[in-house]
Amino acid sequence: MSKLVVNERRFLSWLEELSRVGNSSTKGVTRFALTEGDRQAREWLQARAREHNLQSHFDAAGNLFIYAGPKDEGPPPVIVGSHVDTVPDGGRFDGALGVLAGLESLIRLQEMEIPLSRPVWLAVWTEEEGSRFPGGLIGSRAFIGEVSPTELEETDANGVTLAEALRNWGLTPEDLPQVARQPGQVHAYVELHIEQGAKLDQADQQIGVVTGIVGIRRYNLSVKGQANHAGTTPMQLRQDALVAASLMVQAVEEVVKNSGYEEAVGTVGQLRVYPGGVNVVPGRVDFSLEIRDIDEAVMDELANRLRTTLQGIATERGVELSWETAPAVKPSLLDESLQQTIAEVATDLGYSWRYMPSGAGHDAQHLARICPTGMIFVPSKDGISHSPDEFTADDDCVRGANVLLNTIARLAQ
Repeated sequence: MSKLVVNERRFLSWLEELSRVGNSSTKGVTRFALTEGDRQAREWLQARAREHNLQSHFDAAGNLFIYAGPKDEGPPPVIVGSHVDTVPDGGRFDGALGVLAGLESLIRLQEMEIPLSRPVWLAVWTEEEGSRFPGGLIGSRAFIGEVSPTELEETDANGVTLAEALRNWGLTPEDLPQVARQPGQVHAYVELHIEQGAKLDQADQQIGVVTGIVGIRRYNLSVKGQANHAGTTPMQLRQDALVAASLMVQAVEEVVKNSGYEEAVGTVGQLRVYPGGVNVVPGRVDFSLEIRDIDEAVMDELANRLRTTLQGIATERGVELSWETAPAVKPSLLDESLQQTIAEVATDLGYSWRYMPSGAGHDAQHLARICPTGMIFVPSKDGISHSPDEFTADDDCVRGANVLLNTIARLAQ
C-alpha cells in the first residue's frame, strides 16, 4: 500500500480552532462534559463532518459517532476515537488531537477514494476526564455496558445528576443498556493521544507504540497520634501524627524509586491534618496512596512492601496506622498484533518509535475489553499535560495523524 498522508494545513488549523470552541478559560482550555461548551465543540465537529459528506449521531451516553454511509450496514467497524472534554485549565492537545486526527483520517480516506472492506467510525467519548462527574471514562464504559443505574444519580458540583445532564442534551439515559456492544461487534479500536509524560521527548523519539495501560491500586491511610497543646507538650513526649505521616510519604518515594521496577510509580496526592490548629500538635492525618504499574503482581508486591515499611514507622513513632483499600483499576494489555501493525506503519513512514506503556488512563482501556485495541503516542514537550503549558509540536501532531491514518487503512481494507 502507498503511504497516506493527512492534509496538514486543514488538520493543524482545526486543532487550533477547536481549542477556542466552547472554552470557558482564559488560561488554557476548560470544557467540561455535557455542558454548553461541550455541546458547542461537538456541534463544531458535526459541522466539519457535514462539510465533507459524513454523517453523525449521538447515543444515549452522549457519545458522538461520525462515519460515512449507513451506520449499521456492513461488517463490524474499525473505530478511532478520543475525547474533547477537559480538566480545568487544561491543554489544547489532550483528547482533541486524537479526535481531529480521526476526523481528518475519515476525510482523507474518502478524498483519496481508498477502497475499504469495512466501515470506519470516529467516536467522541463522553466525560473521559471525570472533571464534572466522578469516575471518568463514562462514554467508553457505557459502550461496553459498565455504567450502572446508580452512577446515573451521581451529581456534579452544582447538584446536577448525570441522568439530568444527559436529558438536558435531549438524550434518554434509560436507553443506556442499548449503547453497550459485545465482543465481535467492533473489529478494532485505535486511539491517538499525546503521551502526557516525558519519555518520548527525552529520548527524542517520535512515536510511542503503547503496549498497555497501567493498573491502579489506591488506598486511604490514617495515622492516629495524640492531639495536644503545642506550647506545653515537650518534643520528646509528642505523638505527632503529621511527623509520622511525613516520614511515611518520604518512604513511599524511596520504596518505589528503589524497587527496581522502572515503570512503577507511587504517589501521595492528598493529605489532611486534624484538628488543624496552629497551636495544636496534630492528632490525626489522613492521606491517599496510589500505586501504578502495568503488572498486577508488581503492584501487589509494592503494596506489601509499603505496608511493612509504613507500619515500622508507625511503631517507631508511637502512632497507629490504618489502611482502607479503595476500588482498583486492572491493567489493560493492548493487542500485540495491532502493536505490530502500528510499529510497521511508523517504520514505513520513516518515523522513530518505541514500545511503551501508558501511565495514564484512557478510553482505550475499556474498548480493549471487547475488541483488539491499539494506541499511538506522540511527544509531550517536557512531559507537561493537564496544563495550559501542554504542548506538542506541529510536526509531531502530523506524524501521529499519519500513523493513525495508515493504521486505519490497513485495518479496514
